[in-house]
Amino acid sequence: MADSLPKEVKERLAAGKVTPLLQVSISARNGDIITLPLKLQMVSGKYGHPALMAYPVRARLEKDRNPILRLSEQEASRLNKGEVIQKAVDVNGEKTRQYLQLDPETKSVIHRRVTEVKLEQKLKDMEKVNDIELGMQQKQQVREGKPIELNVGGEKVSVGVDLKEPRGFKVIQGDLKEWERRQKLRYDEQHPEYLGLVMTDKNRWEYQKVVDKQSQERALKFHAPKNEKSQGLKL
Repeated sequence: MADSLPKEVKERLAAGKVTPLLQVSISARNGDIITLPLKLQMVSGKYGHPALMAYPVRARLEKDRNPILRLSEQEASRLNKGEVIQKAVDVNGEKTRQYLQLDPETKSVIHRRVTEVKLEQKLKDMEKVNDIELGMQQKQQVREGKPIELNVGGEKVSVGVDLKEPRGFKVIQGDLKEWERRQKLRYDEQHPEYLGLVMTDKNRWEYQKVVDKQSQERALKFHAPKNEKSQGLKL
């Protein structure tokens, strides 16, 4: 499948960005073929080795779906509101601080180690290039995953953690209201259906409707067995 992916998808994967929706077929353990829409992202895994993350489309955020994250009701509520949160996650006996963010289109939780974002270096570079100095409170807000608003050259600019970006960090022109608007922007609210890349019988990828409104609840509730784990600012 990888070799036949469209150029735009390959480029996004190579850059560490989240891909558009893809409809893929997966062989289950019982031999059944399951077709579902999902997004992919190449991230830095353990010891720096590349790892491919899959974010399947779900009807809603299910906090018990990923037992590794152990989301509380409060954390799930914050993610649903579009917030980025920081949390200690235990993976294979190793506890690491990770940023968590909900992808509004798939309702899957994107998570990345805090150390992978290299936030401290990004803030230092930003200060140096733009000849500004961030206050301690501003830096702490960004570390916690909260966006901040800056005035650079007379223009309002907002910066913060965004795990959908390849570097896990985003800068936009505009104030915090503009930042929130973009973060909460739902693809399915702009379009009456979900569009994604589908492999056709002509052995090529085409944009088609992969999830319609009426079948959304039925198509997206895929449950595994309980015993399985499933630019004014320069940088």
